[in-house]
Amino acid sequence: MKKSVVIFITAVCLLITGCGDTGSLSKLPSSSFHEDKQKLTIMHIDADNKRFQDFIEETEKKLDMEITVEKCPSNADNRQAKISTILASGDKNIDLISVNDEMISEFKHKGYLEPLEKNVMTEEVRDSFPQEYLESICEENGHIYSVPFQMDIMMFWVNQELLKQAGLDEIKNTGDFDILQKSLKNPDQYAYGDAWENTHVYNSLSQFVNFWGGDYFDWTDPKTKDAARYMKSMLDEKNTSPAQFVDQYEQMEEKFIRGKYGCVFMYTSALGTFLDADVYGKNKIHMAPLPVLHKKKATNIATWQYVLNNASENKDAAFRFLQYAAGYEGSTEYAKIMKSYPARVDVIENEDIDLEGIDMIRKYLREYTLNARPLCENSMGAVSDMGKLFQGYVLGQCEEDSFFEQAQNCIKASSDVLFSCGFLMPDL
Repeated sequence: MKKSVVIFITAVCLLITGCGDTGSLSKLPSSSFHEDKQKLTIMHIDADNKRFQDFIEETEKKLDMEITVEKCPSNADNRQAKISTILASGDKNIDLISVNDEMISEFKHKGYLEPLEKNVMTEEVRDSFPQEYLESICEENGHIYSVPFQMDIMMFWVNQELLKQAGLDEIKNTGDFDILQKSLKNPDQYAYGDAWENTHVYNSLSQFVNFWGGDYFDWTDPKTKDAARYMKSMLDEKNTSPAQFVDQYEQMEEKFIRGKYGCVFMYTSALGTFLDADVYGKNKIHMAPLPVLHKKKATNIATWQYVLNNASENKDAAFRFLQYAAGYEGSTEYAKIMKSYPARVDVIENEDIDLEGIDMIRKYLREYTLNARPLCENSMGAVSDMGKLFQGYVLGQCEEDSFFEQAQNCIKASSDVLFSCGFLMPDL
């Protein structure tokens, strides 16, 4: 009997002390006290990306968590529709979702999302992100509803080989577009390329408004009008191609890679595409300083963000993941594994982060005004409507004054109503 008691007491002591290591239990994640690991389901745009899979695998180990990743539709309209359905229906099967600016601008108004300012995006954490961007895009009525994890900056990309043929080291102003265009011998080449499909042209339109110092929400502003006029003149003077009215970014990038365009405005997310195509480099395609198209040196930033479905039954696990993703360590690991620019500015500025083009990224962060993209509450509807209006104007199928008036109405309405100029698509 005494022997049995001794054995029992010894066993209890071993359990309490962790077999002699008094600190071992305290070092384990909280979930390790449970028989089953915490589980989390994330719907993510990069679900089929090997690098993202590696990041998730490392995060599972770090947090002692089981993470299932489901793929978001790649098409923007389909993605918006699917995620809207999940959130509006109260679907509990998806905990976290990756969204872009357009989606968060719409969803944050509708009560679908869990506020994050208490558990994740505290004041200390917020200070490491672009402040104006958080206020414009991620916040609503004193609450913050998303965690940015990847920053995209609208960069100026050039084909250095074509610039060299034109006798240019860089494009500094609008006159250099003309010089570059005149140097091109192939009639199917253009100094400037873009994606002016109706849901994509918004990015370029708001970017040119930045350059002119206008206000995208005010189409009575002469500077806003001048920006649109200049974009139209680029087509009128044949410095850019009418084919881009049906092109999205995938088509624009492919043409840029093939040497059809001398320069483009495109987000930093294009870097991976150019690297994979083996066209990125100092004497090839690369990021360059912004040209001075008018007076203001400003550019747009966008992010991909995590949002927490307020119907989730795994919020404790979601908070732990988001705390890691929003923190310095998680953001650094994301940058290193994904080879992508994180949303935390202090991580980008970390000299230990060695990514392609990082020095130019830091130049943009330090020298240029970084603007959140101007988005209405009904962002996707307003973006598409404005795109159609702009196409009609640029193609000469809508009078200038009518375009400016209807553009202002489109902004005010922020609805699904289409203010059409009644234009026809060109024969491409």
